[in-house]
Amino acid sequence: MSGIKELSDGAWRARLDEMRRRAAWLETVDPGGQADGGMAVMEALLYVYDGLAKWRNADPAEAEILRARVRRPGLIETLHGERAQNTLGAYSGKGETYALRGRNDGYREACEHRSAIESLTDDFADVVVDPFVQEAVEDFDEELRDVADDATPVHRTQIPSWAPRSHWWWWKPDHINMSMREYGDRIYAGDLGSDLAPGDADWLRCGDKECWCFSAPG
Repeated sequence: MSGIKELSDGAWRARLDEMRRRAAWLETVDPGGQADGGMAVMEALLYVYDGLAKWRNADPAEAEILRARVRRPGLIETLHGERAQNTLGAYSGKGETYALRGRNDGYREACEHRSAIESLTDDFADVVVDPFVQEAVEDFDEELRDVADDATPVHRTQIPSWAPRSHWWWWKPDHINMSMREYGDRIYAGDLGSDLAPGDADWLRCGDKECWCFSAPG
């Protein structure tokens, strides 16, 4: 059995339903009628993009349908609001925190945050206007680059099925030479114990023959 934590079918369905609900709201929301500095619009967008970054092996065509629904150019001015920018900055800051833990248990979450931001900025050109938010995104990128060569690798099953290779962070490090025991020690901060026999960490494999873990030593 794979040691990779997966959402139950019910939890995944609930998340997908919420993504669809927020997408439906974004399709009809009046950009000029928002009195909260664009915070609700930004939060809804980030929820959708974050869910897409956690898409794993779900249907990539369905992911593109959701993305197309929220890609409304008319929302851009609302996204330039102060509270919208603050929301994006906080999301980027959280991603940087995960990247700081990238040699241990944070790299997958850092990849998810970075893919969400990349999708947002691809779909809404010039969405980042606040200099402090720009700095937050740049700091996140710098930390992600710093950790990438020694990051705890993600499994193939954790990479979104829709993700292009331009989302390079998912495929780092370039050359993965890691045993499953070391992987487990990094993810669980050594809590698996120091007396593991060879093969005791095999439950951490994802089961995908194309993944680095398929042939990694125990």
